[in-house]
Amino acid sequence: MSSRRNSVQESVRVIITQNPYLYRGLRMQVINYSAVARYIQDQVREMSGDEVDPNTIVTAIMRFSREASKQEPRHQESALAGSRFNLVTDIIDVTIPTGPSDQADLVEQLSALQKKGLNIKIHQYQGSLKVIATSEVMTEFMQDIWQYNPVVREGYSELNVTLGYETSRYDRVALLTDLLFRHGVHLVNAFFSPGEISLIVNEEDASKAFEVLRSQSR
Repeated sequence: MSSRRNSVQESVRVIITQNPYLYRGLRMQVINYSAVARYIQDQVREMSGDEVDPNTIVTAIMRFSREASKQEPRHQESALAGSRFNLVTDIIDVTIPTGPSDQADLVEQLSALQKKGLNIKIHQYQGSLKVIATSEVMTEFMQDIWQYNPVVREGYSELNVTLGYETSRYDRVALLTDLLFRHGVHLVNAFFSPGEISLIVNEEDASKAFEVLRSQSR
């Protein structure tokens, strides 16, 4: 479960690494930093939970661009060595608009279901709660959240990547995003935990995504 707010730097890294167009442009240093800052400002504010000075976002983008441009391609291709991959199909993405008190109550209810062994992933944001689960598991909690007018999106698969060794999780996601993009797979979303990265892709791209990533872990 993700519960703490990201810093501006972390938020910028997450947003850019999930967007192959921004990532490639910044790595090549051919994108205007101020334009990117304006484009992602609302997302940064949602992830960090506070109003953010655009100049602070520009500084974070510049730092990320410098780091990304220094990465060696050969090192990038070996970054997945030893990682393990697990594919889960029939994934549902549920976004629940919530205030602070409602969010706390919902997290408590959903956490209780997790403790019972249900595979539910909870991600907290400013003003919303996102739940990732299979359609079968979703039936266990949907009756409790309809009153909040949740937005339910279907047709996804989840690729869980257990990392083979310690390195920056943001660098890993940037690699995965770029790798999938080069093979025609669009990354819908990505979530992080200390030893695992969860990638959400469209159902029809699941098999290709799995094979592409597995080929890089050998």
